[in-house]
Amino acid sequence: MLNEHFKGLSIISSLLVISGLILMFSSISFATAIGDSWVLNQEDGVADTSRYNMIVETYINNFVITGSILFSAGLLIAIFTYFTSVLFGK
Repeated sequence: MLNEHFKGLSIISSLLVISGLILMFSSISFATAIGDSWVLNQEDGVADTSRYNMIVETYINNFVITGSILFSAGLLIAIFTYFTSVLFGK
């Protein structure tokens, strides 16, 4: 039963690490796409350039922070799983 928990935690930690890395490294693409959709939703599809840049930078920061949190959580779960298996695994 303990091995099943280790396997499940290993899968969860791998998914968290991978999704965190994807969010961190693809944040520019995601933020630009969301910023472009924001411009299209404005009146006549026109918006101030500085405001557009501010919105894109904000989305980039949001994706990087979210990706970092997921990556860190996955890494901590992986470390916890490893040390638990070393200490209690038989």
